[in-house]
Amino acid sequence: MFIVSKSMDTLVESLSNHTETLIKKLKEIQKYNFSPNIDLLDFVFFMNQTSFDIRMFSMDRENNEVFKESLDSSLFAGSQGIISDVEFRHILDEQFDEFYSFYEENEEELWPKEEKAITEWFLNCWKAAETDVLKLPSYFVFHDASDSFDFNLLEMDR
Repeated sequence: MFIVSKSMDTLVESLSNHTETLIKKLKEIQKYNFSPNIDLLDFVFFMNQTSFDIRMFSMDRENNEVFKESLDSSLFAGSQGIISDVEFRHILDEQFDEFYSFYEENEEELWPKEEKAITEWFLNCWKAAETDVLKLPSYFVFHDASDSFDFNLLEMDR
């Protein structure tokens, strides 16, 4: 049997277990020599029912990805995986139907809690990595979402 509070505890614990990894990656990114064609960075959170990934995309002002077109190997452009294939729920094959029913029944309660926990975790890692030296505007967004969070402002409000 699945329970909302247990599901959230599992997610928060998994996020916590990957805090140091995320902070380390964010500190590494600060050292990149970004292409002058890059206007902003999008950190995109991809999530399914059992795992998540975070990928950074370099973007222009029109929200198009900037790819490496220069022969200068010291310049960064494109996208990069930040954290990959983090399993935060272990669901046995024979439990999938039960889990999907549970999630569908509780999605209106679960998703806002998950979104808040994930966003706060990323924001705390962002602050701990002292990303204020990163000169590019940077945003955190859930894949396929219309809202994003501007972490250069360090605000959670949309």
